[in-house]
Amino acid sequence: MQYLSVHNKSYQHGLRVLTIFCLLMTSHVFGYELTLIHQNTKHTVNQSEFHALTNQSLVTITPWTDEPHTFQGATLASLLKHFKIEGKIAKAKALNDYVVEIDLQKAIAANAFVVSHIDNQPMRVRNKGPFWIIFPWSEQPELNDRQYQDWSIWQMIEINVE
Repeated sequence: MQYLSVHNKSYQHGLRVLTIFCLLMTSHVFGYELTLIHQNTKHTVNQSEFHALTNQSLVTITPWTDEPHTFQGATLASLLKHFKIEGKIAKAKALNDYVVEIDLQKAIAANAFVVSHIDNQPMRVRNKGPFWIIFPWSEQPELNDRQYQDWSIWQMIEINVE
């Protein structure tokens, strides 16, 4: 009987450890954040927070998708305005440390859109998430050129505005 009692306590302890481990891994895997940096000030939001503060959608094709999708997020202009950020250049950084330099005046004029959801689902790394800059290619096919494609950084985690 003593062995059964000790065994049950070990089993329960193991389940607790496994549960905590799974919770930590889930928050690590799905807890991506977008950090906006300007003049030594950082604003960080996770996908859920970003989705709550943005309430815009864009239906468009992209050079990387076969059909139109509904993207949820915010225009780059409204996102920067929300955090009171102004500048001329943005350096957007991806999960793999790839960085692209974006001319903010041109990108905002072209209605650059920062998205976190596609077809009402949070974007995951495997489908270009957690955040992606896109453009309204269906409405403005002239934007389907090398410059705007280069600015369409996916798996984005940071925007540093200078």
